Amino acid sequence: MCPRPSVETERRQQILDAALTCFSRTGYHQTSMDDLAAELPFSKGLLYYYFPTKRDLFVSLLDNWAERSLQAWESMLSPTEEVVAQICKSIQYGVQLVALSSDLARIEFEFYSEVGRDADVSEAFRALFTQFRGRIRSILDSGVRSGSLRPLDTEALSAVLFGAYEGLALQAMVEPDAFDWALVSDSLCQLVLNGLSREDEIDDRTQA
Repeated sequence: MCPRPSVETERRQQILDAALTCFSRTGYHQTSMDDLAAELPFSKGLLYYYFPTKRDLFVSLLDNWAERSLQAWESMLSPTEEVVAQICKSIQYGVQLVALSSDLARIEFEFYSEVGRDADVSEAFRALFTQFRGRIRSILDSGVRSGSLRPLDTEALSAVLFGAYEGLALQAMVEPDAFDWALVSDSLCQLVLNGLSREDEIDDRTQA
Protein backbone atom coordinates (compact mmCIF):
# COMPACT_ATOMS: atom_id res chain seq x y z
CA MET A 1 0.00 0.00 0.00
CA CYS A 2 1.45 3.34 -1.09
CA PRO A 3 2.04 5.92 1.65
CA ARG A 4 -0.42 8.82 1.70
CA PRO A 5 1.04 12.06 0.28
CA SER A 6 1.81 14.75 2.83
CA VAL A 7 -0.59 17.65 3.31
CA GLU A 8 1.96 19.96 1.69
CA THR A 9 2.23 17.70 -1.38
CA GLU A 10 -1.56 17.50 -1.68
CA ARG A 11 -1.96 21.26 -1.42
CA ARG A 12 0.72 21.92 -4.02
CA GLN A 13 -0.98 19.51 -6.39
CA GLN A 14 -4.37 21.15 -5.75
CA ILE A 15 -2.85 24.51 -6.67
CA LEU A 16 -1.22 23.12 -9.82
CA ASP A 17 -4.49 21.51 -10.91
CA ALA A 18 -6.35 24.78 -10.32
CA ALA A 19 -3.69 26.68 -12.26
CA LEU A 20 -4.03 24.35 -15.24
CA THR A 21 -7.82 24.87 -15.19
CA CYS A 22 -7.59 28.66 -14.96
CA PHE A 23 -4.72 29.15 -17.39
CA SER A 24 -6.35 26.96 -20.04
CA ARG A 25 -9.70 28.72 -19.60
CA THR A 26 -8.61 32.36 -19.81
CA GLY A 27 -4.89 32.27 -20.62
CA TYR A 28 -1.88 32.82 -18.40
CA HIS A 29 -1.73 36.58 -18.73
CA GLN A 30 -5.46 37.08 -18.16
CA THR A 31 -5.52 34.93 -15.01
CA SER A 32 -4.89 36.67 -11.69
CA MET A 33 -3.82 35.16 -8.39
CA ASP A 34 -7.31 36.08 -7.13
CA ASP A 35 -8.79 33.90 -9.89
CA LEU A 36 -6.59 31.03 -8.80
CA ALA A 37 -7.48 31.51 -5.13
CA ALA A 38 -11.19 31.33 -6.00
CA GLU A 39 -10.65 27.80 -7.33
CA LEU A 40 -9.04 26.57 -4.11
CA PRO A 41 -10.55 25.30 -0.85
CA PHE A 42 -8.09 27.29 1.27
CA SER A 43 -6.94 30.88 1.74
CA LYS A 44 -5.08 33.06 -0.75
CA GLY A 45 -2.33 33.33 1.85
CA LEU A 46 -1.56 29.63 1.45
CA LEU A 47 -1.46 30.05 -2.32
CA TYR A 48 1.22 32.75 -1.93
CA TYR A 49 3.04 30.61 0.64
CA TYR A 50 3.54 27.81 -1.88
CA PHE A 51 3.91 29.99 -4.99
CA PRO A 52 4.93 33.63 -4.35
CA THR A 53 4.37 34.62 -8.00
CA LYS A 54 2.30 33.46 -10.94
CA ARG A 55 5.49 32.81 -12.88
CA ASP A 56 6.71 30.46 -10.11
CA LEU A 57 3.44 28.63 -10.47
CA PHE A 58 3.81 28.22 -14.23
CA VAL A 59 7.38 26.93 -13.96
CA SER A 60 6.28 24.41 -11.31
CA LEU A 61 3.32 23.39 -13.47
CA LEU A 62 5.66 22.64 -16.36
CA ASP A 63 8.06 20.71 -14.11
CA ASN A 64 5.19 18.74 -12.57
CA TRP A 65 3.77 17.80 -15.95
CA ALA A 66 7.19 16.69 -17.22
CA GLU A 67 7.85 14.54 -14.14
CA ARG A 68 4.47 12.81 -14.26
CA SER A 69 4.65 12.29 -18.02
CA LEU A 70 8.14 10.78 -17.85
CA GLN A 71 7.11 8.47 -15.01
CA ALA A 72 4.11 7.25 -17.00
CA TRP A 73 6.32 6.75 -20.07
CA GLU A 74 8.92 4.79 -18.10
CA SER A 75 6.22 2.55 -16.61
CA MET A 76 5.18 1.48 -20.13
CA LEU A 77 8.64 0.31 -21.17
CA SER A 78 10.64 -2.74 -20.21
CA PRO A 79 14.41 -2.96 -20.71
CA THR A 80 13.93 -6.54 -21.89
CA GLU A 81 11.70 -5.47 -24.79
CA GLU A 82 13.08 -5.19 -28.29
CA VAL A 83 13.96 -1.64 -29.27
CA VAL A 84 11.39 -1.60 -32.09
CA ALA A 85 8.64 -2.31 -29.55
CA GLN A 86 9.96 0.43 -27.24
CA ILE A 87 9.98 2.92 -30.12
CA CYS A 88 6.40 2.09 -31.12
CA LYS A 89 5.17 2.28 -27.52
CA SER A 90 6.95 5.61 -27.06
CA ILE A 91 5.39 7.07 -30.20
CA GLN A 92 1.94 5.83 -29.19
CA TYR A 93 2.35 7.37 -25.75
CA GLY A 94 3.63 10.65 -27.19
CA VAL A 95 0.70 11.00 -29.58
CA GLN A 96 -1.74 10.09 -26.81
CA LEU A 97 -0.15 12.75 -24.62
CA VAL A 98 -0.56 15.27 -27.44
CA ALA A 99 -4.24 14.45 -27.81
CA LEU A 100 -4.91 14.66 -24.06
CA SER A 101 -2.72 17.65 -23.15
CA SER A 102 -4.06 20.41 -25.38
CA ASP A 103 -4.84 22.54 -22.31
CA LEU A 104 -1.23 22.50 -21.17
CA ALA A 105 -0.01 22.95 -24.75
CA ARG A 106 -2.04 26.16 -24.99
CA ILE A 107 -0.28 27.53 -21.90
CA GLU A 108 3.11 26.21 -23.05
CA PHE A 109 2.91 27.94 -26.42
CA GLU A 110 1.75 31.15 -24.75
CA PHE A 111 4.98 31.10 -22.77
CA TYR A 112 7.33 30.42 -25.66
CA SER A 113 7.46 34.17 -26.29
CA GLU A 114 9.19 34.53 -22.90
CA VAL A 115 12.06 32.19 -23.81
CA GLY A 116 15.24 34.22 -24.13
CA ARG A 117 13.80 37.09 -22.09
CA ASP A 118 13.06 35.30 -18.81
CA ALA A 119 15.88 33.15 -17.43
CA ASP A 120 13.61 30.98 -15.23
CA VAL A 121 11.19 30.22 -18.04
CA SER A 122 14.06 29.51 -20.45
CA GLU A 123 15.62 27.11 -17.94
CA ALA A 124 12.28 25.34 -17.34
CA PHE A 125 11.86 24.65 -21.05
CA ARG A 126 15.52 23.68 -21.47
CA ALA A 127 15.20 21.14 -18.64
CA LEU A 128 11.98 19.72 -20.08
CA PHE A 129 13.43 19.40 -23.58
CA THR A 130 16.65 17.87 -22.26
CA GLN A 131 14.78 15.21 -20.26
CA PHE A 132 12.57 14.13 -23.14
CA ARG A 133 15.32 14.18 -25.77
CA GLY A 134 17.58 12.26 -23.39
CA ARG A 135 15.04 9.48 -22.92
CA ILE A 136 14.46 9.24 -26.67
CA ARG A 137 18.20 9.09 -27.27
CA SER A 138 18.72 6.32 -24.71
CA ILE A 139 16.25 4.12 -26.61
CA LEU A 140 17.90 4.89 -29.95
CA ASP A 141 21.39 4.25 -28.52
CA SER A 142 20.25 0.87 -27.28
CA GLY A 143 18.98 0.00 -30.76
CA VAL A 144 22.22 1.07 -32.43
CA ARG A 145 24.31 -0.96 -29.95
CA SER A 146 22.18 -4.06 -30.47
CA GLY A 147 22.38 -3.72 -34.26
CA SER A 148 18.62 -3.44 -34.75
CA LEU A 149 18.92 0.21 -35.85
CA ARG A 150 21.25 1.74 -38.38
CA PRO A 151 24.24 3.62 -36.88
CA LEU A 152 22.88 7.16 -37.12
CA ASP A 153 23.46 10.29 -35.03
CA THR A 154 21.12 9.60 -32.12
CA GLU A 155 21.54 13.06 -30.61
CA ALA A 156 20.32 14.71 -33.81
CA LEU A 157 17.55 12.12 -34.23
CA SER A 158 16.26 12.70 -30.71
CA ALA A 159 15.92 16.41 -31.54
CA VAL A 160 14.03 15.58 -34.75
CA LEU A 161 11.64 13.19 -33.01
CA PHE A 162 10.97 15.57 -30.14
CA GLY A 163 10.37 18.30 -32.72
CA ALA A 164 7.72 16.10 -34.34
CA TYR A 165 6.03 15.80 -30.95
CA GLU A 166 6.02 19.57 -30.47
CA GLY A 167 4.60 20.06 -33.97
CA LEU A 168 1.80 17.60 -33.27
CA ALA A 169 1.09 19.36 -29.97
CA LEU A 170 0.61 22.64 -31.82
CA GLN A 171 -1.77 21.02 -34.31
CA ALA A 172 -3.72 19.35 -31.49
CA MET A 173 -4.11 22.72 -29.79
CA VAL A 174 -5.41 24.41 -32.97
CA GLU A 175 -7.42 21.49 -34.40
CA PRO A 176 -8.03 18.94 -31.64
CA ASP A 177 -10.68 17.01 -33.60
CA ALA A 178 -9.14 17.24 -37.06
CA PHE A 179 -7.28 13.94 -36.97
CA ASP A 180 -7.64 10.30 -36.04
CA TRP A 181 -4.83 10.33 -33.51
CA ALA A 182 -4.48 6.54 -33.51
CA LEU A 183 -3.86 6.72 -37.26
CA VAL A 184 -1.36 9.54 -36.73
CA SER A 185 0.44 7.35 -34.21
CA ASP A 186 0.57 4.34 -36.56
CA SER A 187 1.75 6.47 -39.49
CA LEU A 188 4.52 8.11 -37.45
CA CYS A 189 5.65 4.76 -36.09
CA GLN A 190 5.90 3.30 -39.60
CA LEU A 191 7.75 6.35 -40.88
CA VAL A 192 10.27 6.30 -38.04
CA LEU A 193 10.92 2.56 -38.20
CA ASN A 194 11.41 2.62 -41.96
CA GLY A 195 13.93 5.40 -41.52
CA LEU A 196 15.85 3.85 -38.64
CA SER A 197 15.81 0.11 -39.26
CA ARG A 198 18.39 -1.83 -41.21
CA GLU A 199 17.30 -2.48 -44.79
CA ASP A 200 16.98 -6.23 -44.26
CA GLU A 201 14.49 -5.63 -41.41
CA ILE A 202 12.48 -3.21 -43.57
CA ASP A 203 12.29 -5.90 -46.26
CA ASP A 204 11.12 -8.47 -43.71
CA ARG A 205 8.33 -6.18 -42.48
CA THR A 206 7.27 -5.34 -46.05
CA GLN A 207 7.03 -9.02 -47.00
CA ALA A 208 5.11 -9.77 -43.77
